[in-house]
Order: sequence, then structure tokens, then C-alpha cells
Amino acid sequence: MNFAFLAPLFLAGAAAIAIPIIVHLTHREKKEPVPFPSLMFLRRVPFRTSKKQRIRNWLLFLLRVMALALVVAAFARPLLDSSGLGLAVVGDSREVVVLLDRSYSMTYGERWDRAKGAAEDIIAELGPNDRATLVAFADKAEVVSTATADAVTWSAALERVEPGGGRTQLGPAIQTARDVLEVSELATRELVLITDFQRSAWDGADAVRMPAGTQIREVNLGDSTATNLAVADVVVDRTQAGGRDQVRITARVVNPNEASAELPIALDLDGVGVETKRVAVPAAGAAVVTFATQMVPDRAARGRVALRTNDVLADNIFHFVVAPIVPVRLLIATSPASRSTDLLYLQQALAVGDDPPYAVTTKRVSDLRAPDLVGLDGLVLMDAPPPQGETRDALETWILSGGGLFVALGARTGPGAWPPEARALIGGDPGGITDRLGDRGATLSILSYEHPVFEPFAVPRSGDFSVARFLRYRKFTPAPDSTGDSQRMLVRYDDGGPALFEQRVGRGKVLVWTGGLANQWNDLPLKPVFLPFVHQVARYLSSYRPEPSAHTVGQVAHVAESRLAGTSGDEIVIESPSGERDAMAIDGDVSVPLDQAGFFIARRLQSGTSEGVVLASNPDPQEADLAMVSAEEVLLALQPDEAGGDRPETLAASLTAGQKERRQALWWYLLIAAVAILLAESVVAHRTVSVVR
Repeated sequence: MNFAFLAPLFLAGAAAIAIPIIVHLTHREKKEPVPFPSLMFLRRVPFRTSKKQRIRNWLLFLLRVMALALVVAAFARPLLDSSGLGLAVVGDSREVVVLLDRSYSMTYGERWDRAKGAAEDIIAELGPNDRATLVAFADKAEVVSTATADAVTWSAALERVEPGGGRTQLGPAIQTARDVLEVSELATRELVLITDFQRSAWDGADAVRMPAGTQIREVNLGDSTATNLAVADVVVDRTQAGGRDQVRITARVVNPNEASAELPIALDLDGVGVETKRVAVPAAGAAVVTFATQMVPDRAARGRVALRTNDVLADNIFHFVVAPIVPVRLLIATSPASRSTDLLYLQQALAVGDDPPYAVTTKRVSDLRAPDLVGLDGLVLMDAPPPQGETRDALETWILSGGGLFVALGARTGPGAWPPEARALIGGDPGGITDRLGDRGATLSILSYEHPVFEPFAVPRSGDFSVARFLRYRKFTPAPDSTGDSQRMLVRYDDGGPALFEQRVGRGKVLVWTGGLANQWNDLPLKPVFLPFVHQVARYLSSYRPEPSAHTVGQVAHVAESRLAGTSGDEIVIESPSGERDAMAIDGDVSVPLDQAGFFIARRLQSGTSEGVVLASNPDPQEADLAMVSAEEVLLALQPDEAGGDRPETLAASLTAGQKERRQALWWYLLIAAVAILLAESVVAHRTVSVVR
């Protein structure tokens, strides 16, 4: 066994040990002066004496020397090197990592009970020097219990683990196991994989070889004869009849088994049975069943499509939400001098389509008041000056809280229409008119396709803005942006002039369009691209995001603050399908992690009996396929990096001196000892001074 230092130059600091030696040898006790009368009448008698200095307090001296020596040795980074270091330090102890599958497929039959029993058996096998780490995994891996040999701690951690609705993915769990094992200094390393070995959970790219010397074993809970059917998806199609919204619900049932099946399937809304049908599903195939058309309720209804089988499994039920359509509220403010024809193309564009539907109102800007902004999703100033006085202050507050303003400059909105105090709202100064009649008009040449307004037009043949001709447009000079990221030029003309400019104001946004929208200065309203362009602008201003009728477990659902009818700082509570509640403060949109199958509810704490926002979550349909991958295939891909590296000597030989030193961390223990000795030195020194006095 060899003992060495990685930084031997620090040993030169051992010269500091001379300091306590010098202190002890040169220290003289202070004596109190004694007054004495004159000695002039006494005869001087020659007398010589000599006295050597000696160490008076050996304990204090040794403590100081030892503290300095330990500090010097710690900085020199000591290393205990030996080819058999692992066995010399840790004996025959084991480092065990248990990967416990908690995905949805583990709820089938008695798989979960068997899995927990296997995990409990492992802790019973551990010796006093062994350590075990419990990692629960589905689509993600989580270390539930760090390295321990305590059966009580292990059992408590195991009790907290429950199977969820997530999809099985072996890759993250295997990587977590490697991270734990490769830093272990124990003699034996072991990986135990407890899973049902689903085929959909394994990808050859997930293969991560374990460190040298790792023993791998599995607890296979799969059953090659297991069968399962599932409701994989539900589509909610909306129609209209007699002025009322209707929905037609279609369910898709998958059968990954080798035998066909026929069984009943039922639809209910808010717990009330609506219709039951029979569905025949072919072997290794799928079938679609459509239920009768239903009227859309006045509030969000919880829907379920369930297979009537003997197995009580989560994928036999598909949860979804049928919510009434809420139109996007837009207000178009016009100039007192505007004509009805000025709004013709814009109003017609907003009247087409129902995803989402738009509730559009018009009003003279002079008649606009602060209450008109309450509940509004977007405001368009159509060639109109800004409102004045209290209304302008209310408009600024509305934008700061998340409102969207679209300013269409035209013939009536020159520099005089925008006073200096209002220009800060749009982030620039409107100027004079640029006339391009002489060169057949300008074209749009630079578009920011990564912006949400133009993102749908990024793919080929989705819309060509360059075909529109702009004979006139307003000049616009953006103000200097102090933040550097609140302003952005989205579209320019072919001469570089601004066509569409954006300024972010608080949580809201302001878009400035310099070309007009009335088919007077340009022919854009006559082009096919005009309709989708207007719809994209309206969606962006209102922060519209289509709400899916259902989500998948593992996703994160985003609930707009406006749907909660709350203001910033209000508290909400999120209730999970299991009944657990989690309170949080509203600060913009709310993110809800969906970790269970069923219905989540987000509501304000002050909402009383309000239903709130209902979110439906379902297991990943891939979990319904119980087909297995060969356990040998998986274990072979995880075999250690080095063949025959089953002893810690192999690992020790492959490590550098720095890696070995970091694993031992002897310097840390030396520093702790030095601190302890210095504390003891302080106590001894204090008592020594007290005794002398």
C-alpha cells in the first residue's frame, strides 16, 4: 500500500510548525514591578546566573503543532493508493441500485404488488455495510431513497411510491443508475431492474453500459399472454343547428392483442349516461365508434367514454371536456370622420371562421370609455387618434395587464393626431406619407416568420405577401428602446421603411401597421392572404390558444389567467383527480402538471362554488400495448464497459491519481481534525491563563 501526496509542494508549509516552538521558547512571563528605595549605599557583589528557556506546557504546544501539521497535509491532498484499495477500504460491501417501474402498465393485474414485494426482499438481503438506492421511474426517473441499508427508511420511501399514468421509458432510469454506481467506492456494484419490459419502453438508443464490475439482474413482471384493450382517443366535432352549438363525439378503440374482441362502450356527460353501443375491434387493429349528436352545455361538462370490461384499468376510460365556445371580444375604434366602407374588409374578414369566433363591436374613439375595455380581448384603432384623458390612462393600464392594441395608421392619423404623451404607448412617432405611385407601389420584402403572426406563413404555398402593392404608407420612426428587447420590427417595405412594428408594454402588446386596412392605399384586402393575416393578428392580440378537450399524463397544461377571472396576486387552488389540493398565486398564465389520469380543476380560492377550469388527462395510449421486449436483449445492452471487470481492482487500475484522491477525500477529514484540535487548544489555553492568574 502506497501513501502519497498529489500536491507535495504544500508540504513546505510544514516550516510553519516552527512558529509554536519559537513562541514557547521565547515566551516570558510578565512580572509586576516592585518599588524599592535607592541602592546607592549598598555594596555591589558580583553574582552570575544563567537559566535556559524550556517548554512549560507540553499539551498546549503539541496541540498547536498537530493543528498546523494537519492543515499542511490537507492542502497537500493525501492519497492512499493500492491495487486492492477497494477491498482494503470497504471490504465486501455492496452498492445496490433498484430501478422500480411505476408507469401505468404496472397497474395491470397484480404487477404493482409483486413489484413492491420484490423491492422489500432486496432490502432484507442487505448486510450492515451494504447500501441501496431506490429509483422510481416512468417517463422520468426520480431518486426516492438515497443510499441506505436501513429497512425502516427504505420501507417508508417505498410506501410513498405509487403507480401513475405515465409512459414507461427505460433510458432516463438506466442513466440515473449509472450516475449512482460510477461514483461508488464499494467493492461490489449491483443493478436490479424491476419492470414488465414493455416493448414500447425500450429503444436501442437507450442502451447505457454500466460501470466495470457491475452485476445486473432483473425482476421480470411481464406476461407474454396478457391482453388489454384501450380507448386511445376521443374526437369532439362541433357543429351548429338551430342557432345552438352541438358536438359529435367519436371514440377510437385499439386492440393490440392477437384475438378480436366485441364489447359494449358507453358515453356519459357529467356522470349521466348518454348512450351505450357495442364495438367490434379486430385483432392487432382499431375500431371507431360515433355517438349521437349532443347539445353543448352552458358550462364545461366532464365527459367519459368507457369500455365495459372486467378489467378496471385507467385506459378503459377516456376523459375529456366539452366546453362552450367563448368568442374573442374585439372592439374597433374609428375616427369621427371615418365612413362605413372603411371597415368593410376588416369586418368581413373577422366574420368568417369559428376557430375562434369573434364578437366584434365598433365605436367612435371619441365615445370610448374605460368600462368599454373591461373583458375586452383586443382593441383596433382603425385610422383613429388615441383616446384622451381618463380613457387613455385606462387604455394604458389595460395594455399593461395583458391587453392587445392594433394601430392602423392612415390618412387621418398623421403626426398631429398623436400627441407626445400618447406616442410612448405605440413606441414611436408617426410621420408624413410616403408616395410610391411613381414606381407601381411598394411591396413587403422582410417578414419575421418566426413571430406568431407570421409563423403559419413560413411553409411554402401558405400565403404570399409580396403580391400586394402599397401605393402609400405612413412613415414611422421607432423611439429608442432602453430595454433592448421590448421593440421589434416585424415587416418592412422594399425600401426598408417600417410596415408592421411591435412594442411590448408590460404583459401586453401594441402592433403598429403603417399601410392602412381600407383598400385605399394598398390592395392587400383583395389578396387571399388578407383573411388569415387578420385572423392571426386577432389571435395574437387576444393571446388566444385553442384549448384541447383532453391531455396526456406527463404533459403540462397552461391555463390563461383570463379563464380564471382573477387578477395578479389572487390565489388559486388546483385539485387533482386523487383529491389533493395545491394552492398558488396567480402571476400570469398558470401551469398545471398533469401527473394523474382523470379531471384536474383550477379555481380561485374566492370563487365559492364556481366550477373553475376543468382539465382532462389520460394515460399515454402506448401504455395499452403490453407486448414485451426480451429481458436478455435489455440486460445485454447494459453489460459493463470492460469484460471481466468484476473486481474493484479493475476499477482502481483504470482511475487516475486525481480521481482516486477525489473518491477518498482524505483532505476533508484532515481539515475537520485540525478544526477540532484548534478548538481544544483554545480551551486548554484559556484554562492555563486562568491558573497562572
